[in-house]
Amino acid sequence: MSGNNSGPRRTVLAKATSILDAFAGNRVSMSLSDLARATGLPASTVHRLAGELVAWGGLERTEDGGYAVGLRLWEIGARSRCSHGLRETAMPFLQDLFDVTRQHVQLAVIDGNDVLLIEKISDPRAVGTVGRPGGRLPLHATAVGKALLAASAPDFQASILCRPLVAYTPYTVTSAHALSRELAEARERGFALSTEELTMGVVSCASVVTSPGLAPTAAISVVMPADCGPPRRWAHSVTTAAAAIGRASVQQRGSGAISAQLTGAPASRTPGTGASLESAGRPPSNRVSDKPFR
Repeated sequence: MSGNNSGPRRTVLAKATSILDAFAGNRVSMSLSDLARATGLPASTVHRLAGELVAWGGLERTEDGGYAVGLRLWEIGARSRCSHGLRETAMPFLQDLFDVTRQHVQLAVIDGNDVLLIEKISDPRAVGTVGRPGGRLPLHATAVGKALLAASAPDFQASILCRPLVAYTPYTVTSAHALSRELAEARERGFALSTEELTMGVVSCASVVTSPGLAPTAAISVVMPADCGPPRRWAHSVTTAAAAIGRASVQQRGSGAISAQLTGAPASRTPGTGASLESAGRPPSNRVSDKPFR
């Protein structure tokens, strides 16, 4: 007996998608036993379905005999309505921000009750512990999460604040009252901060992407080592880049590169590979500034 006979019977599709869902966290690879525990399916069932997913390209085998997400899923995910248009519009400005800071630069959205990273530009010499595209981060313990949460609807904020806030480090804000105060400050000044709240030795600064007539749907952040100084020193650069992405979204709304959540149409990349703010049609004064915020 499998021990899975209680409760509603799962379809084959539901079982297969539960295997894929097991990779939705930050796990790069999983063994057969890991997948069986995560899905609650018998190992024999996981082995059979995982084999079919490998043949399709949704999973791939690792050197140690485990499983990892395959290129077929990446190919499909890259065409999602959210990530495609948003990433295409934002990339030139993320590159500008990276060129200025030489630190990790991230683009993220809210998915469920988490932060979902959809793009990242990194420097091998930058701080090592940082999320990767497709990874998830907590809303309350990251600057990008706080920026998104501060711009969210009050009822959504309340749903997060009423839950237990997990302490990842001694500096994580775990008081709903204190977090609410931080969110108000972030809305007032236009950027959010995190100081060693998710990982010791790591700080970040983030700002939401806004454009006229649209609710904020994304945020960008710079993540750096704590010994580089207070994260607010890059607030001006981050807010400038976020505003530039918002303006580019408005300009490209007709071509479909804006917020693909609204249109779902293919995006047109900003002219030029790695184009700067100037080449995207903004005057030089709009370029991401390397002047630290004071």
